[in-house]
Amino acid sequence: MTTTDMFIDIAQVFAEDPTAPGWVLAGCLSSDAPFTHVPLTRFPFVVGRDPACDLQVMSRNVSKRHAEILHTTHMALVRDLGSTNGTFVNGNRIHAPTPVGEYDLIQFADIEMRLCRETHEVSEKTYEAESPEQFWEISRICKVLNEGQIGIAFQPIITGPGRRTYGYEALVRAEVPGLESPIALFASATKLGVEKRLSDLCRVVALRTIEDSGVPGTLFLNTHPNEPLDETMIESMRALRAESEWRPLVLEVHEKAVGEINAFCQFKKELHRLGILLAFDDFGVGQSRLLELAKVRPDFIKFDRELVKDLGSPSATQSGIVSSLHKHAVSLGIATLAEGLETPESIAACDAIGFDYYQGYAFGRPQKIAHFTGPV
Repeated sequence: MTTTDMFIDIAQVFAEDPTAPGWVLAGCLSSDAPFTHVPLTRFPFVVGRDPACDLQVMSRNVSKRHAEILHTTHMALVRDLGSTNGTFVNGNRIHAPTPVGEYDLIQFADIEMRLCRETHEVSEKTYEAESPEQFWEISRICKVLNEGQIGIAFQPIITGPGRRTYGYEALVRAEVPGLESPIALFASATKLGVEKRLSDLCRVVALRTIEDSGVPGTLFLNTHPNEPLDETMIESMRALRAESEWRPLVLEVHEKAVGEINAFCQFKKELHRLGILLAFDDFGVGQSRLLELAKVRPDFIKFDRELVKDLGSPSATQSGIVSSLHKHAVSLGIATLAEGLETPESIAACDAIGFDYYQGYAFGRPQKIAHFTGPV
């Protein structure tokens, strides 16, 4: 019996089991589609562009009958059906029926799905993609989350009056093609429902990076708007504090993430017990929630760059608003920080208003911490 005949016989055995064991394919069926779960309701389960397939995929890179998933009571396997752009298991192109198990990645050209258990007119010609791998969203995020393929850039935060380095904001930079931009990275993570896990990883990597460098200064760490400010977050920050007992830490929270005020005030108290300060990020965008500001009284307010970047220019019309918001913050004992400063005019205007801290390209672009060697 030849190897080909053996694989044909195996496939026939698998095809004889018509029952579904609770398998699902989880992933995105196009680059702009939401994350979805597709139950494997029968076997063989055929994937392709043809409407007769069990899972019809509307991608030109996928063949009409691209691949099939087979199953017995012992295992599942995937078989390519002579597709143009190939079928891949965990990143490796397959040329014979290949066993797959829970959490394995299966790529049908540019469509990537994960095998899990449940606890338009279509062109006749398949488009030949130059590199289907560039569309694989799940595997790229897995490289970030599971293989740690991220780096951290640090942007200096300067004291207003003395122009001394006070600390650094940690900004993520992924090392995976297509996800280099923080916007693209978190958009992809949010689409796949792992943005909270990614945000937590970024904070851990940032602290370890600056600790390993030996550079002193306060470290400003970001949160994602979708992260609940609850005991889980406190436990995460407690673990961070255990990694560095002396490093001054500031947790930045977007005002959109502020929920019930009493609970948020308790969240601030728990942070303070850990020796971690609280900052409102992007203040001045949207509601500028002054009542919450008065009740919570964060340690810092970071005025959004859209409010301050044009201060001092003839076109600036928001000077009075910024000055009023600043006075309100100062009256509450809150330190003020102006973000996004790039010009001498905007800096001079912020000096006149009396900001405590500055951040922006005028004082330093985000870069690796090794480049910062000056006194703090």
